Amino acid sequence: MSKKRSKKDFEIKIVDAPEISDAFESEGDEEVIEEIVEIPAVDVLEEEQGESEIADETKGLLELQRILLEFESTTRNKDRANLIDKLTDYLRYKETVSALKDIAINDKYPLCRAKAVSFLSEFMRDKKVKDLVIRKLRDSSQTVRLWAVWSLRGIIEEEDVQEVLIRQLRHYEKSKRIKLWLVRSLSDKIENPSVIDIFLQSLKKRPGKEMRKLILYYILQIQGNQDISYFLSTYVHEENDKEIRLEIVKKLLEMDNSDSIYALQKLKRNERNQEIITLLT
Repeated sequence: MSKKRSKKDFEIKIVDAPEISDAFESEGDEEVIEEIVEIPAVDVLEEEQGESEIADETKGLLELQRILLEFESTTRNKDRANLIDKLTDYLRYKETVSALKDIAINDKYPLCRAKAVSFLSEFMRDKKVKDLVIRKLRDSSQTVRLWAVWSLRGIIEEEDVQEVLIRQLRHYEKSKRIKLWLVRSLSDKIENPSVIDIFLQSLKKRPGKEMRKLILYYILQIQGNQDISYFLSTYVHEENDKEIRLEIVKKLLEMDNSDSIYALQKLKRNERNQEIITLLT
């Protein structure tokens, strides 16, 4: 036997609710219905997304652990280097950064150390990573040192990094290829007097043609520097490459000061290159 329900049982109390006949004709009727039936659809969706993200993170960590375990157990250097490449998909995990730091410091295979340093370039704002990469400028492998320079160039605006690279170029680096990279990196701060000084000092040591051309390319772009004017006025008589000497002559003509005028007059008496003679006439 069914229980009798009173009219009161069916009442839905809504403040200022419109008449039923108006609810489907007046504006805002959908809002009224939503107030009666509150379904937290957004909350449900966010909860599902959160669970999905947690699942993805867990899956990612498990895959990272698998790669690291395989790296530790693999003996072939080529295979180990290839496994490091796979770590790029997991750089968001602190475990990855920790593993890369360990590889960069302790791995015996130069290519593995080099790859680790290159991937650590993403974290150069971390002081510990930065200090590690600076130490790698003294690595026995040229490839590792090259990637250390490349990584440090990303934070070349920091004065201590400029000082480190200047010191490396002045005192320690022997590789011609890496010296070129040091010059390219320091050229980003060519307005620094210390950078100009190391460039001019490097030219005095008579490096190879490629190095001289690169340094002069950056030096010749500087305007109104008296030290550079004096240096070029002397150096133009020592440069035996016609192409480089021609560019210096063009710069001296542009400077048009006492140092450059004297240097060009002296050069005119001894110059054999017809193109330069034409410029000086």
